[in-house]
Amino acid sequence: MPINRRDFFAMLGGVTPVAPNQAGGDDFSPRSPELHVLSRLTWGVTPADIANIQQMGMEGYIEWQLNPEAIPDPRVDEFMSRRQVLSMSATELRRIADEQYGFVLTNVLWARLFRATHSERQLYERIVEFWTDHFNIPLQDFLTEKTIDDREVIRKHALGNFRDLLFASAQSPAMLMYLDNDVSNKEHPNENYARELMELHTLGVSGGYTEADVKEVARALTGWTIEYGRNDMFVFDMNRHDTGEKLVLGQSLPAGRGIEDGLQVLDILAYHPSTARFIAQKLCRRFVADFPPETIVQSTAEVFFTTGGDIRATMRHLLLSDEFMTAYGQKFRRPIDFIVGTLRALRDGLEVDNTYVFIEPLEGMGQIPYAWNPPNGYPDVAGAWLNTNGLLYRWNIGLSMALAGEGYADGIALNLDAVIPPANTVGELVDLVADRMVAVTLPADLRQLFINLLNRDGDASAPVDARLRRDYLPTLVGLMIASPQFQWH
Repeated sequence: MPINRRDFFAMLGGVTPVAPNQAGGDDFSPRSPELHVLSRLTWGVTPADIANIQQMGMEGYIEWQLNPEAIPDPRVDEFMSRRQVLSMSATELRRIADEQYGFVLTNVLWARLFRATHSERQLYERIVEFWTDHFNIPLQDFLTEKTIDDREVIRKHALGNFRDLLFASAQSPAMLMYLDNDVSNKEHPNENYARELMELHTLGVSGGYTEADVKEVARALTGWTIEYGRNDMFVFDMNRHDTGEKLVLGQSLPAGRGIEDGLQVLDILAYHPSTARFIAQKLCRRFVADFPPETIVQSTAEVFFTTGGDIRATMRHLLLSDEFMTAYGQKFRRPIDFIVGTLRALRDGLEVDNTYVFIEPLEGMGQIPYAWNPPNGYPDVAGAWLNTNGLLYRWNIGLSMALAGEGYADGIALNLDAVIPPANTVGELVDLVADRMVAVTLPADLRQLFINLLNRDGDASAPVDARLRRDYLPTLVGLMIASPQFQWH
């Protein structure tokens, strides 16, 4: 007789999502280098991803993902065609948002999750999320402006050149409004954007700028505002600009100029060595480890600097590095990564009618898309997310999602037979579920716990009949999602 879920959790005991260096390295060894690459480049490994990387090889797959414009994306295209609100002009979108704020907000949030779940351009969607955090703007207060910013700034330049991305962000109405540069003028230069531009967008807090530089950059950016009432787009207002001489990071900005002051400042910052170091550090933290080796940070910074901020070239170097290839198990899935990873693991058998069922747990875990209010973006290290409340959410979500076929999640239908192939024995079924859910070889003791769940005698060779599969496959899948091996990648 198989054991019940409560007994299983009691047996699970200390097998909680702790850091790999505490749980033991063997618990987080990928079954293959290809699976490690997929676990970092995608939001969650699917059978189609495995087939692609096996056909292309690791380098070929990485190069393919680095060129998203050449990758057909039919499911996302079809999704976007049915949600025209996401492609509207600022004027049209503002009219709809004024009348139906919740409708627009729900569409924007679900689009973030849908694209991450279903896009063939997985690395692109991961980079979009990185820059969304880097140039953070809270959606709720700037619904129209941030929706446009996501399309015209972040997505347009995510794998392009950093200078172009920085310039687009500096002229984004969402950023101008969020950090108050739209009200900055020569009589009262506002320092909010100038400060975050250097501290969070380019140089970093230790990048070598001073309070005097903040004031001078704020002066240089006076007149960068919004033409309210006519599409609310960026405009430079010479009448509001401080035309006096300025000194920024030791470089002189002559008197008597206009928009050229701000353009020169952005060039200085985009090409500064401290910016290369700061961006490299953040990219390595996101894609390698919370505390990446200095060797990869330094070499990535060199590529970023020598290529003039070529994001694609920088990512190519990082993803092909030895430090990246040997870093499995060093990243803890943030809440959005966990939710999307679960969706991708189950998507072959999943139908979703109620999108709020995913927004609600993200709110509980503290990571609704675009909802971080401070300008520094959502935290990117395990310590910010590895807590009792978050782990309980993950366990509950894993089980409720896996049991969706039994009515445990409103608005979701799940056919696990479309996700997990048939198995003859208990051991084979555990291995098939593990192969589908996690990229590692299960530790022997954890594998045995899963076998015990299905067979009280712990007999891996016990047969799997229709009743056992029907009654225990959802629990097995849910517990696999709750396992440490699913949380770390």
